[in-house]
Amino acid sequence: PRQYDLTTNPRFNVRHGMGWIVEGVFQEVEIETGRVLFEWRSLDHVDPEESWTMPSSTDTSGDGLHEQSPWDYFHLNSIDKNVDGDYLLSARHVSAMYKISGLDGHIMWQLGGAKPTFEQTNFNFSYQHHARWVSENATHTVMSFYDNASNTFNKTGDFSHGWIIELDHMNNIATMIKEWGAPEPEGGLLSGSQGNLQLLSNGGAHIGWGEHAYFSEHDENGTTVLYAKVADRLSNVMIYRSGKYNWTAQPLTKPAMWAFSRLGSEESGMHVWVSWNGATEVRAWNFFAGNSSTGPWEYIGNATKPGFETEFTSGAVWPWTYAEALDFSGAVLERSVIQRTFVPSPSLLPFCNDRGCDLSEKTPEDLIVAYETSWPVDAKWLSPNRGFDTSHYYQDSPLNLIRHTWVFTFAWIVLGLAFLSGGVWGGMRALRHPKRTSPLRKDVQLGNYAEAWRPSRGRNVIETLQGWKEELEKSELGGRFLGRYSRVGEREMEGQWSEASSGSSRVP
Repeated sequence: PRQYDLTTNPRFNVRHGMGWIVEGVFQEVEIETGRVLFEWRSLDHVDPEESWTMPSSTDTSGDGLHEQSPWDYFHLNSIDKNVDGDYLLSARHVSAMYKISGLDGHIMWQLGGAKPTFEQTNFNFSYQHHARWVSENATHTVMSFYDNASNTFNKTGDFSHGWIIELDHMNNIATMIKEWGAPEPEGGLLSGSQGNLQLLSNGGAHIGWGEHAYFSEHDENGTTVLYAKVADRLSNVMIYRSGKYNWTAQPLTKPAMWAFSRLGSEESGMHVWVSWNGATEVRAWNFFAGNSSTGPWEYIGNATKPGFETEFTSGAVWPWTYAEALDFSGAVLERSVIQRTFVPSPSLLPFCNDRGCDLSEKTPEDLIVAYETSWPVDAKWLSPNRGFDTSHYYQDSPLNLIRHTWVFTFAWIVLGLAFLSGGVWGGMRALRHPKRTSPLRKDVQLGNYAEAWRPSRGRNVIETLQGWKEELEKSELGGRFLGRYSRVGEREMEGQWSEASSGSSRVP
């Protein structure tokens, strides 16, 4: 916001001093450098007298009296750029759209608002959103936008629409050539804020209905092929803008899983639920079970993914299970956590069925058990004996096993060669320059290759190997082969080195 003289026009109803205003500003920025390529400010081109939203007139207008409540006279809500470098702006509070020169920022033409360039032949609009270029030539422009037709306080129509408009620059005439509306029984939907129109490659359109958390898809002829409601209007959930796009994703997280058996025996069987939030390519799940979190594992079945969560039932009950996600070709995408099957304790069992247990409730005041009460619990039901195996939370994916196998092999080959060549070079250096070694190194000279080799070229290799080592230790394979011995040289590897006149010494 900025201070501004709002006393010049009595219609603003702001007097006896400087007021506050918000102007519409946009910039085009070069991402690589952060350099501003173009900047435009509405007050340099559109006077506040052209606003359709006066101070203190709506819930979003502001009163213009304070920095915290400036008058939002313009309300820029969309920008598009054409191949010539010019911009198409939509400004809600002036109910107008502008073509802005990419050379000097002047207004080349205006559709709607207080000073329109074009006569609108078969439509009126107001408080619009999401203006986009469709096509342009020397004589005509085709554009699309979402007409709100209302700001809740005022309206120019009974319903909101998605429109395609043709501008005739020879005769300064604007004509609506295509229209899409909401398939409501009343004939449409009026959205007092937000919303958008997306043109699809098949000639149809996707519309987000803004203030109403609905979206729809329409074919080229205007027929509605999809109408979805995310939430009712009374919920106050809204969608500023929605779109239809291809989305392919594989999360970095592991699939989540839960295994449950009411009795822990074949009488009740075992139920498993698995999901992978955000994964779009999962078509089915394989399930594996074992008597230990480290295996061996037995394949116990497969289930096609019906939706977000997949349920699998087994007649046999296993202490440990995991699942692997399969794509449409049957390839394994990822593996889940290794889950210990949950079996209800005797005190919980009366409140459970074969698919789960009831939610708990607070103990009544007259039955409260004092904190000091001694109450022995069978070790079987203590949490350390019912949860995950800390040393084996996840079943590693096939790709990770392959990758870590190569990292393991390559790292140790390079490590051996580096220390061998470095030790020989360092030993020769120590023999040639005995005064440059520390008293410790005079005793070991050729024997301690690593100490003699580290001072210069050793630093870069050590830092590289340190990164490989950390990556390796995180993997299932590295944990098996290296175990605790992979950390023996950790303090040595993490040391920093400085060259001194008496030789090389580590700085902790």
